[in-house]
Amino acid sequence: MDFEQITITTQIITGLSTMLLAIFLLRQLRLQHKDSVTNLRLTIGTQVDDMFRSMYTDRDFANVFLLGCENRGELDKIDQHRFNIFMLQYFAQFKDHWENGNDHRNVERRVNQIFGLGPGVQRFWDEIGMNLHERTFIEFIEKARLR
Repeated sequence: MDFEQITITTQIITGLSTMLLAIFLLRQLRLQHKDSVTNLRLTIGTQVDDMFRSMYTDRDFANVFLLGCENRGELDKIDQHRFNIFMLQYFAQFKDHWENGNDHRNVERRVNQIFGLGPGVQRFWDEIGMNLHERTFIEFIEKARLR
């Protein structure tokens, strides 16, 4: 083998090695992304579960939630903020399940249920929630709400 053939062979081997490394790294990135999505879903779900648990263990929080849903203007600024934070987390869970899940009927049913709790949920959605999400998710919520 002369020097030119050795150089070409070395370049081919280097190119193949680089391509194999790129494929390996791409697979690792996909796996890492999948793990990140799973962790995000678990975190959001845990936060919502904690808030629901607070509703039956913490009378004050249950009162804030119920008054917030009724929307009679009985909440002070801090309690209204607490209600809004709960709604933000709840809609974040909807969005997560809508984006990453395959059971959109279940998400539609849950959206319909939360809007059925009272006018405070609609007020939250109109004033805050609708302004935080992209158009496709807003359209999904609007359709689900009207079913």
